[in-house]
Amino acid sequence: MADKVLIVHKKEKKAIELAALTEKRLQGRHDVFKVFSNPEQNPGPSPPKDFEPSLVVSLGGDGTFLYAARTWGLNGAPIVGVNLGRLGFLAEIEPERLPEVLEAALGGEAQIQERTVMDFSVHREGQQIHKATVINDAVVNKSAPARILSLKLSVGGTEYWTYRADGLILATPIGSTAYNLSAGGPVVYPGLKAVLVTPICPFTLATRSVILPLHFDVEVIIGEKSSDVLLTADGQQIVELMPFDRIKVSCSDAVLRLVVNPHRHYLDTLRIKLGLYHEQNS
Repeated sequence: MADKVLIVHKKEKKAIELAALTEKRLQGRHDVFKVFSNPEQNPGPSPPKDFEPSLVVSLGGDGTFLYAARTWGLNGAPIVGVNLGRLGFLAEIEPERLPEVLEAALGGEAQIQERTVMDFSVHREGQQIHKATVINDAVVNKSAPARILSLKLSVGGTEYWTYRADGLILATPIGSTAYNLSAGGPVVYPGLKAVLVTPICPFTLATRSVILPLHFDVEVIIGEKSSDVLLTADGQQIVELMPFDRIKVSCSDAVLRLVVNPHRHYLDTLRIKLGLYHEQNS
């Protein structure tokens, strides 16, 4: 039985050409379908409703990878992330290595690692009004710039911690190298089950990030005088929040299955992307 391969790519020349070449290589042996990674801006053909991919190929940067993973990768299909962007923490396969990685993945010989993702839900007046799964992070901030936000954090039913900051990042270990890192948060190995809580431009310098086990009950409460507050999931989904809204995060039952680069360890990727080159012995 032929595998079903879904190619998700940016609408840019390099990605379009690589998508066409990949489709040509696989046709005749596998069922292949191509879609754009930003359908709102570039609407294109959608796969049939009964098209359940056994492998997802992302051609672009981390944004393309996140779209592909959120839409299809959380259903159990392994995802190959090819980096055609600049940074590429998630999309880590070099374009020239795609043919060999595809052959290994479709032959059942690829190195696949599971990554923990996070569920969050928004509660208002005792009712759940929104629920979603995030791969990188859920970010709470003000829609108006330069406005201090008051937030409370409860962990495992403890008394609240109070944050006064421009916002708060709730990140997975996968997302530790995204907005969390830019905001001064720590890098966490992606195989761990944890949530990173990082304030954005806190009012006091003593306020720092914390790393918490995902089996704890972690809850963020919006302050009573806070208005125009938004929650952004993976930079692609926005929820408007009200005073006293509660955001609960937990470990998701869904798992991201990532086809990893067989020629590079995650720590090597981290070293290269962050410029942590070791000194050669003289």
